[in-house]
Amino acid sequence: MHYVALPLVVLLLAPGALWAAEAKPNPGDMVNNPPYAQWSEFKPGTRVTQREVVTLPNGEKVEQIITHKLLSRDQHQAVVETIATEGAVGGRKSGAAESSKTITTFPARVKMSEVDTPADASSSLTQGVEDIDVKGKKVITEWTELVTHKGDEVITEKEWTARDIPGGLIKRTVTHKKGDTVVSDSVLELVNFK
Repeated sequence: MHYVALPLVVLLLAPGALWAAEAKPNPGDMVNNPPYAQWSEFKPGTRVTQREVVTLPNGEKVEQIITHKLLSRDQHQAVVETIATEGAVGGRKSGAAESSKTITTFPARVKMSEVDTPADASSSLTQGVEDIDVKGKKVITEWTELVTHKGDEVITEKEWTARDIPGGLIKRTVTHKKGDTVVSDSVLELVNFK
């Protein structure tokens, strides 16, 4: 088992959203861990299925189905199993689908330095609120968009999250460009949860 704090965009958003009204904690201070909070409200056995499609420069699309299952939770930690199964869109990939399984433990509290990534001059962050349709129901989401520049490369990552969804993540898009060429483009969307 290993400990994981947060996806990059959420790491950058969390300090501004959580500590805007009060003094920001010091890097060594213990704070609530957002991924733990996103799972701790749900019962063990809760599942979330996501679909991610990555478009490569040659136009090929690779699909991954990701299933997260809450194995256990208590006041100290939440343990989540993730199974990712990969294949080509449209069944063009020969052979059996490849899958991987990981188990991640999210502690209830972590050091501030684990959930806060200081912004630098090469990136910009914007955030807002948007309604998204999830299984026929309108859900109010919070979104963040991070644009990072490294030389002639630009990576744009946008995430939509909601507290009522196990794990919190409803949608994520990532576009990686080098000059005017798209190196990769991915879309991850929530398929189902129960």
